Amino acid sequence: MTVIELLDKIDDFDNLTAKEQVRLLSFFHCVSHQKEYFTTSDIKDEFDAQKLRQPANVSNELIKLSSTKPPIILKDKKGWTFHRTAKKELDEIYLGSSHKRAISVTLRDLLKAISGKEQQLFLEEAITCFEIKAFRASVIMTWLLCLDTIYEYILKHKTSEFNAAIQAHGKYKKIQIVKKDDFTDIKESDFIELCRVAKIVTGDIRKILDEKLDFRNTCAHPNTIVVNEPKVISYIDDLVTNVITKYQ
Repeated sequence: MTVIELLDKIDDFDNLTAKEQVRLLSFFHCVSHQKEYFTTSDIKDEFDAQKLRQPANVSNELIKLSSTKPPIILKDKKGWTFHRTAKKELDEIYLGSSHKRAISVTLRDLLKAISGKEQQLFLEEAITCFEIKAFRASVIMTWLLCLDTIYEYILKHKTSEFNAAIQAHGKYKKIQIVKKDDFTDIKESDFIELCRVAKIVTGDIRKILDEKLDFRNTCAHPNTIVVNEPKVISYIDDLVTNVITKYQ
């Protein structure tokens, strides 16, 4: 099969993470050219050949792929090559069965980053929603998990700072955070701002939360917006990687 034919199996390649783009294009390159080994230059050239925007640092993404446990790719004097297990899985997905399984595997890999059992189960249910195409439910559940994680963090480590931010903000002066239910009286957008004021989240994390809340709101109401697989994958990955794992 050609690289183009294999790329056609991807719903929206441009919206995948840089790591996932490099993983897939490396595999597609090897299949198309009937190669066992490939170089960093091969993959950069493949991005250019397919008229795809190249990730900022292809070499770094390859290193990330080699650092997973078990590794997805390996390197020796001949260059990069796929680990036997990873190649077998990709063969089955793209040369045999459905692409859906690949997406499920990618999402379920995120479960390893969650330490709490209850949180793992909640994320797993969100991923199950994704797998049955209940994309909006998956987005809403992941957002709720994110908020719950930050609530727990504040109660354990930053209660006084957050309550001080409430008083400084002025809008919720009658509220004193003592238990988790107390957070429900605060509008979610205001909660994010209070976290920033209390220096619980950085400016970058605040931007992520604002963006994800906006998309959650879109998913939570009837409308004509199309919620597709790549968008949901990116949404879950971003919240788990950049927020949930940092505050658990």
